[in-house]
Amino acid sequence: MNHALDTTCKVLVENLPDGVCCCSTEGIIQYANKSLASLLGFSARQDLSGLSMFTFIHSDYRILMEDFFDRMINKEHSLPAIQVQVATGDEDRRWMEMRWIDIPSDVGVFLVVSDLTSYRTLQDELLLQALTDELTGLYNRRGFKMMADQELKHSHRLKAEVVLLSIDIDTFKQINDTFGHDEGDRVLRMVSRTLESSFRSSDIIGRWGGDEFLVLALDAPSGTVDLLIQRFRQALSDICQRQGLPCTIAVTIGSACSDAKCALSLEQLIQEADRAMYANKRR
Repeated sequence: MNHALDTTCKVLVENLPDGVCCCSTEGIIQYANKSLASLLGFSARQDLSGLSMFTFIHSDYRILMEDFFDRMINKEHSLPAIQVQVATGDEDRRWMEMRWIDIPSDVGVFLVVSDLTSYRTLQDELLLQALTDELTGLYNRRGFKMMADQELKHSHRLKAEVVLLSIDIDTFKQINDTFGHDEGDRVLRMVSRTLESSFRSSDIIGRWGGDEFLVLALDAPSGTVDLLIQRFRQALSDICQRQGLPCTIAVTIGSACSDAKCALSLEQLIQEADRAMYANKRR
């Protein structure tokens, strides 16, 4: 009866959808089921025997994996699982969860390995949807605040200068009323693409709402504001001519600067740039 139960358990482990392995205290794989071999890009589980589990862990996560392994060996239960990126046989990087199974054994440690790639991809896609504007593909208000706040704090630590631009499309309501909302959407997308091409990929660009856009230009001295604005205006004028729009796209722009002498918060930068933009509109 015990022998039959032992055989059944082995068959069960061998056919689990998750990977299962037993490693020595040095991380050498002593046993692996078929699922683990498949997850790591091997055709047979025997091919894994004698290989180090660490060889599959991406270099960015090696230290985390080594710390996790030390915890398992020392029976520290504070971190029962970690998520790491694994380099598989096809040179792809996949997200895996390594879960420690605390089974009394003299031969090593036991791990259950689950493929989280689809879950992490979906998670990233949902986060992207939550942070980006559906029409333009730029950061929405939430996304801009989150990314700009992070980069601004980094700039403050480096004592680097930044410029924030508040950009508002002139007569946008008239464009919608005269030519329809489809043309209005086209204008918004065109302005968005022009912003992306006019600023560096490291700069933070967002649709703040309606026809207002914000740009946080990083490592940009205050003396470059006029150059930044002129470059964007020229690019917008050029694309309008090439596209043969039935209307002219004009924008009003306000700016604010933060540097080591006056390190403004994101909220302060936005308020100052908005005030400058509306003052320019009244001129």
